[in-house]
Amino acid sequence: MNILRIAVATNDHKTISRGMLGRAAYFDIYEFDGNEFKLVERRKNPYEKTLQRGKTYDVYEVIKDVHVTVSQLVGKRGIPRLKQKGLVLIFRKGIIEEILEEIRSDLRELLNNPNGAPLD
Repeated sequence: MNILRIAVATNDHKTISRGMLGRAAYFDIYEFDGNEFKLVERRKNPYEKTLQRGKTYDVYEVIKDVHVTVSQLVGKRGIPRLKQKGLVLIFRKGIIEEILEEIRSDLRELLNNPNGAPLD
């Protein structure tokens, strides 16, 4: 793996969205090469205001091209569903820029050892 793709749940593109991953207005998609983070896309979450059964699967379809999600929460049924799909889930709250710096070394380790232990 040469590049990690990271979906950050946000409502304002500055902070991690309060609440569940699936209720975020946007997923800011970053690429991380082991040194630098590059914002490559701001993706609208079409399921932000929906409450359907199995919502995790619908949200996954929006972010299925990423390796890692960063959010404040994921529902208790959603956690195993997303892990089963191969996503690494990181739970944080605060300013996106600061959180990315905080998890940089963990992401670098994941990039260098993709079969290693999950970061959450």
